[in-house]
Amino acid sequence: MRHVRLLLLMVLCSVGIVQGQTFRYELFDHDHISPDIYAQRRARVVASLPEGAVAVIQSADVRNRQNDVDYEYRQNSNMLYLTGFPHPGAVLVLCGRGIPVGDSVYTEVLFVPKRDPSSEQWTGVTAGPQEAMDVYGLQMAAVSTELVPTLDRLFADERGQDGSLSNLPRSSQRRLYLDGWPTKSIPLLLLGKNLYIDSDVKRDLRERYGNISITSRLAVLDTLREVKDTAELRLMRKAIAITIDGHRRAMQAAEPGMTEYQIEAFMEFGFKHGGAEDVGYPSIVGSSYNACILHYTTNRRAASTGDLILADCGAEYHGYTADITRTFPLSGRFTNDQRAIYNIVLEAQDSGIAACVAGASFRAPHEAAARVIGRGLAALGIISDANDAAEIRQYFMHGTSHYLGLDVHDAGTRGPLRPQTVLTVEPGIYIAAGSPCDPRWWNIGVRIEDDILVTPSGPVNLSAELERTAEDIEALMKR
Repeated sequence: MRHVRLLLLMVLCSVGIVQGQTFRYELFDHDHISPDIYAQRRARVVASLPEGAVAVIQSADVRNRQNDVDYEYRQNSNMLYLTGFPHPGAVLVLCGRGIPVGDSVYTEVLFVPKRDPSSEQWTGVTAGPQEAMDVYGLQMAAVSTELVPTLDRLFADERGQDGSLSNLPRSSQRRLYLDGWPTKSIPLLLLGKNLYIDSDVKRDLRERYGNISITSRLAVLDTLREVKDTAELRLMRKAIAITIDGHRRAMQAAEPGMTEYQIEAFMEFGFKHGGAEDVGYPSIVGSSYNACILHYTTNRRAASTGDLILADCGAEYHGYTADITRTFPLSGRFTNDQRAIYNIVLEAQDSGIAACVAGASFRAPHEAAARVIGRGLAALGIISDANDAAEIRQYFMHGTSHYLGLDVHDAGTRGPLRPQTVLTVEPGIYIAAGSPCDPRWWNIGVRIEDDILVTPSGPVNLSAELERTAEDIEALMKR
């Protein structure tokens, strides 16, 4: 009995230690963006808001994979841009007129879940209100349960003198900006309809706060995020350097008989080895006819000697992603037909990059690339008219450029190109089996993609270090 009582005492003591334990919150990398820069970004958003308007930015959803296992969490990009805060359950509220918390008023408040040591024992350490202020530099942070009472206080003056919500003139409307929704709708197949979260939330907010104007977008973030600051470019250059290493490893390791996923493994090993937290998007490694599928991500086919491999892969580092595509011959040497198509795409990319100048239209790189592809396909007899847009689209069916940054298809205005903007230039030619051309061209898919910085003095190819010409790729694979 004495031994039983001693064992019970030890168990109770150990439980008490776990329940009372506080794990230290620590950042293991020392090259994150400074909290001062995030504060400057939030100040710009606040300054852009109409007087009295409130902006609410929410963290991304936690997505369930199966049963009690969730997908690895990745923060909403706008939340990352404004705070650097990487954990779920956070809501950022901004208001130039002031947000009441306790007896004080702040222009910014981040609401986060209270730290729970028992949960952290299982799923890892997260930042609570104190860490949000100490580590991430928020002016004020509070526990999530204070969010609704705070919004109630913010919109309390929406009521008329008699306390009703219906007597207010339209001119007194307050404005609420919601930063969209990670999941806008959920299909309810059993009912044959969709559940639209955005409209339901707006309805409930209007019932609660009455005369309030709600906008499901914070357009100023598109404008701000389009132009990269020095801190962002530093992290993007790191992501690009890591991605270049992954592409080189994959090209040098690839050999006939390998599966697409084995080539992908060499690629993503390079990413992790270089310090990337994740891929910026699912890796595309398509061989032969799979290279003609634009967003092919199955990556299960066994490749053969004469195949081209199209590898569109990018590493994500501290939230910022690269986006690079190379097409290479598994045998280490392009056939004459493969080389002919490759060189057309390369020339098209050169023309697209040259068009990435400040003040040019967002479509300028695509228009320049499409002209070259039209001429090249007509010269080979694959199309009949170099200027026929419909014929060109049959083999080059996507745009040439998109913004790049926190998202692989990053936020932006699609207006004239501005200095410090990063965009991709990625023309391609995809000739699927059955195409209306000589079968000798069938199953050739080529895309070449690089990440281009617009500067006042012209475009800078941030990924230029990675071999790009057919001859350089062959030399790399030979080494």
